[in-house]
Amino acid sequence: MRVPALTRVTVSVTAVASVAVLLGGCSSTPAEQLQDWYSSGGEAQIRKLTEDAGRVNEVSMRTIDVQGSACQDLLAQTAKAEKLDPIPDDATQRYWKEALGGFRRGAAECADGAAQNETGQVSRGITTVQTEGLPKLVSTVTLLKAALAHK
Repeated sequence: MRVPALTRVTVSVTAVASVAVLLGGCSSTPAEQLQDWYSSGGEAQIRKLTEDAGRVNEVSMRTIDVQGSACQDLLAQTAKAEKLDPIPDDATQRYWKEALGGFRRGAAECADGAAQNETGQVSRGITTVQTEGLPKLVSTVTLLKAALAHK
């Protein structure tokens, strides 16, 4: 049986339009992408990094073994956070990357210093966490909150 040409054209146009709607429906806005990043692990990583970096800050005047343990925990958490997908916002991603870099450098120096019983090295590492990591994490969270509030 032959299908009239007009019917074939109508079916083809309808099929193409349906595919376009389906594909278009799969894309998301930048705010939705940011929310997806945040809810699929970003929030948990930020919370854990905040806790671990806060602990490093908190133990800065304690014994070297306590400091070393806190720094090792932060270093391990930083490695986990570095495995997340990039934040889908360039400015926020820059701060995030800088925060993770500060945490990685500071926690590694602190942990190495603790292993060698070098108080000066431990102190330098803790200072790096406090001056490079934490402020950049605060900036990351500030930008995320602002972007998520406007979604």
